[in-house]
Amino acid sequence: MTRSVLFAGAAFALLAFPALADVSKNPKAAPKGSYEMDPTHTTLTFCTMHMGLSNYCGRFNKAQGTLVFNGSEPEKSKLSVTIDVASLDTASDKLDGKLRDELFKTAKHPTATFKSTKISVTGENAGEITGDLTVSGVTKPVTLKTTFNGGTMHPFANAYALGFSAEGKFKRSEFGLTDMPGEQFASDEVTLYIDSEFIAKK
Repeated sequence: MTRSVLFAGAAFALLAFPALADVSKNPKAAPKGSYEMDPTHTTLTFCTMHMGLSNYCGRFNKAQGTLVFNGSEPEKSKLSVTIDVASLDTASDKLDGKLRDELFKTAKHPTATFKSTKISVTGENAGEITGDLTVSGVTKPVTLKTTFNGGTMHPFANAYALGFSAEGKFKRSEFGLTDMPGEQFASDEVTLYIDSEFIAKK
């Protein structure tokens, strides 16, 4: 392939795809208002310790949510998320089926929800989101340690986008999540790892 062809290809790529804007780490620079979770850029991972030897992780592949964001007064922001529990995905298809049917009982409880009740700032671009987590019909408070990764104009959505990372822990037993295959080999504590982008509603 000649250099001219390579240069032509590079030029086409620059014309076809908009340039990325600078990401602002200042939450006050983000427009206030309602945002929707971008499901294609959201990962919801859960991990438990297996036999005290290693973390066994899976994820939920489908979720939707809304965020009312106020960067000047983060404590006035609100978050609501709904998770399709049947979208559970681990390294074992056989285990997935058992977890859906026996542990989460998705036929009766197809979704899990999280609704914020309190948001507080703990550091620069860091905070805690406390909310009601409902799983399998049981509701308990859970706190997510959250980082604001920044905001920028989305090059394709033509709207402002925000990015966050969060981590939280809870005990399975508090939600009645004990009826599962190999339950004795899995730790009671579950860790959640969340990364998500939200796009401003037009």
